[in-house]
Amino acid sequence: MRQLPLWPGLRPHWQRVTSLIAWITSFASARQGGDFAAGDRTSLGLAPEQVALIGAVAAANPRTVVVLMGGGAILSRSWDQQVPGLLLLWYPGEQGGHALADVLFGAVSPSGRLPFAIPARETQLPPFEPRAPRVHYDLWHGYRRLQRQGEVPAYPFGFGLSYSRFELSDPAAAVHTVSEVAQGSVELALTVANVGAMAAAEVVQVYLEPPGVLLERPRRTLVGFQRLSLNAGERRRLSLTIPLRHLACFDPQRDAFVLEAGVNQLVFARHADDAGLPVGVELEECCLGP
Repeated sequence: MRQLPLWPGLRPHWQRVTSLIAWITSFASARQGGDFAAGDRTSLGLAPEQVALIGAVAAANPRTVVVLMGGGAILSRSWDQQVPGLLLLWYPGEQGGHALADVLFGAVSPSGRLPFAIPARETQLPPFEPRAPRVHYDLWHGYRRLQRQGEVPAYPFGFGLSYSRFELSDPAAAVHTVSEVAQGSVELALTVANVGAMAAAEVVQVYLEPPGVLLERPRRTLVGFQRLSLNAGERRRLSLTIPLRHLACFDPQRDAFVLEAGVNQLVFARHADDAGLPVGVELEECCLGP
């Protein structure tokens, strides 16, 4: 697409004009539950009339499935216990209707996993000022913030259901130590079995539970994951390689990433709050560099 040149007379004043436009739009006020000019929602919940519609339909038909379309978290705790099924469709594109029908009618098992935690209420979120000129995000946001504060989300990071059932067993770990030519890794192995009635995909997630002695660290951090598709009744031995750098933390005093000495628990889990299957690896303190 060809870009039209600016009017010659406007060019010297363009910076002032754009600043004026930004100043005017900063006064845009959203209706309750609506959007700001920048696109930020003032509420993560559905509109009251939509919630009322869900309640009325669910009361008439207890087998109602609610399908949510959106690009981010949508609060549902005030009504999701009224329905047996809830599906987050995201923005699926032109083939979304076909994909939705395949899932709703059981031709395909859902296998998506949440890339963020969905809070139970908005008070679990960090303070939010849509007109702030600058926002600082540190380590403590998302599921790390919730776990640090002892808060339970409506749906945790990594959560997702399936029409089938999977069993995880026989976790194992072997450490390949740091050398002059490599920073080392942990080789993990796990048996995954599809014990349900249909073919489906499982997403095995690996979370680190560090010693946390050197400095304060998140209770759990995702360090690896792998998806695998299994037919009904099939089982498979899964192998994952986790670089030791993924287990390290940044030490400001040394200006470098450091492995903590002690037992680091690696947990095979279905989501961030799942108890899962832990396997411990004993590590020596080691500086991995910047």
